[in-house]
Amino acid sequence: MTDAKSSVQSLDRALGLIEILSRHSRGLPLGELADTAGLHVSTVHRLLGALSSWAYVEKDPETGRYRLTAHLFEVGSRVMGGRNLLSVARPFLERLTDRTGETVHLVARHRDEVVYLWKESPDRGMVCMSFHVGMHNPMYCTGVGKSILAYLPQWEREGIWQRSRPVPRTEHTICSYTEMEKELERVREAGWAVDLEENEPGVVCVAAPLFDFSGMPVGAVSVSGPAREMNKDRQNALAQMVMACTREISGLLGAGEGDGAGFP
Repeated sequence: MTDAKSSVQSLDRALGLIEILSRHSRGLPLGELADTAGLHVSTVHRLLGALSSWAYVEKDPETGRYRLTAHLFEVGSRVMGGRNLLSVARPFLERLTDRTGETVHLVARHRDEVVYLWKESPDRGMVCMSFHVGMHNPMYCTGVGKSILAYLPQWEREGIWQRSRPVPRTEHTICSYTEMEKELERVREAGWAVDLEENEPGVVCVAAPLFDFSGMPVGAVSVSGPAREMNKDRQNALAQMVMACTREISGLLGAGEGDGAGFP
């Protein structure tokens, strides 16, 4: 077999693995994936190594399952006229900033963390936050992170929690998994999360998740303000505006209320 034919065959098999994994949101162990694909385990392991090097596939170190990453969605978004998360969300984020008069953030999930894609602060500058575009943060201590965690399967939440090794950022940081699970249940009931000075003293954040066409949370939007002004009424009012914003963005990402997209 020529090198060209071998390369085509490898590409065909790799695409076949992507198709199989796309139908299993929780991923598959190596042996089961090989059986499903009708390939030898060593062949599948080699192909997964190549796909992992391009960040299309990742292996959960706890379960040993292989699954697709958000990178495939990012590539697809660029193909479809460059309608990636930031380009889709930006006009809604700008409007949210104008309506709330507070700092607004957009984040995307990146494995066990969130990465900040966009930040805009109002001219009044009532709160100064350390977050900046490109910064990574763990999920457990942020409103955006908790809003994403709440809608992940329990096994995935547990894995993220264990790998994150939570430490107190402030005296309010939740570092107990049992307490966090209770917090995430409240998030699912309300549809939004709140960071009550859990990451930065003096700062309260209200956040809601963004869902894609598969119903999985791929990012989140937050509004942040000084703790002295963020009473319960203010939090609830901001939460309604944030959720209205995330519903519009999620709709453009292919999510919908009638197709199991994860909306509360």
